[in-house]
Amino acid sequence: MEMGRKIAEVKIEAGVHERVETPVNFSLPKSASFPKSQKNIYLEIGSEKIPLQVTEREDSFQGSFILPYAKAGEMLRGDIVLEEGEDEGGFSYDSKEGILIVNYGKSHVTSYNYGKWLSKPYLYPIFSTNGVRVTEDGPEDHVHHKSLWVAHGDVNGHDFWAELENSGKIEARDVKVNSCGKVFFELDSSNVWITKSGSVELYEKRTICVWRLKRDVLIDVTTVLFNREKDTKFGDTKEGGILSIRVNEKIKVDNGGKIENSFGGINEAETWGKRAAWCDYSGIVDGKKVGITAFDHVDNFRYPTYWHVRNYGLMTANMFGISAFTNSPRNRGDYVLPKEEELRFKYRVLVHEGRDSTYIRSKYVDFLYPPNVKIST
Repeated sequence: MEMGRKIAEVKIEAGVHERVETPVNFSLPKSASFPKSQKNIYLEIGSEKIPLQVTEREDSFQGSFILPYAKAGEMLRGDIVLEEGEDEGGFSYDSKEGILIVNYGKSHVTSYNYGKWLSKPYLYPIFSTNGVRVTEDGPEDHVHHKSLWVAHGDVNGHDFWAELENSGKIEARDVKVNSCGKVFFELDSSNVWITKSGSVELYEKRTICVWRLKRDVLIDVTTVLFNREKDTKFGDTKEGGILSIRVNEKIKVDNGGKIENSFGGINEAETWGKRAAWCDYSGIVDGKKVGITAFDHVDNFRYPTYWHVRNYGLMTANMFGISAFTNSPRNRGDYVLPKEEELRFKYRVLVHEGRDSTYIRSKYVDFLYPPNVKIST
């Protein structure tokens, strides 16, 4: 095989955990020399050639790859190389009015729905790697449950959770694709939370990044909330969630599915209103095992979050509805975000083929404590 042009040397420290198909990001200085066409950049470790995606950020380049395997404590050495040849595929997207369709190879992974006619932007459908649609869009019992979405029921006294006559609306003003390649797909959505009367109560910058593993899909959702003009009060209500998921009707506990949280709590009786680092909803759809897990990040506000999770198919991370979750009216979860300040949340969603809690914990560790990468150019 013809050798590629070497761009940099890489050292990867696995850390104290075994790594299996772990997403890894690292930074490179703007002084690094990268060609405009980056389709054929790889990370070579021994005889293994790992696809590498390079994205230009504001102050640096970001390199991203999926580490196939590393033993706990292992140090891997390799090179970033540029090779001639055809692109090996990966993610692609199709943009239509109010919808961005994300594919991996020939498979539909998810779509971002953001049309101005919608009450809020959201991801739907979301497919597992074995082809199962794992979420529901607006079921009859709760039409405002939109697959995977962000909303809250009390923002300065206004409801952005329900979809009633007087409810507010979350409007996507600008949606753009940041990166689309062999390793991941990423978009930015600049959103405005507007009341029925037209007043702006909140601004939001939402970033969604999709990774594809052999048997898992990972969706990173980062949302930054702010208002430069006034303070913003998030009221204490269980009707809300900075990350919310409504699962496929066949997965819900009422139809034989299962809820499990990071402490081993099972189903609504042991998970609703409880704090946990992650929560998983799994079941069987047309004979195929599937599940979807939401990971809270250690840097998030009021970590670990409270979970508003129901046997009928809802799973949402809600750190504000404390009085309801603790059954204590005096134990309030209200929070006032001062103007000019930001409230930042980061979540990872694991879409899997019926994985057990041991595997889910390993993916959670990857999310919080990924391998360390050192670059020499």
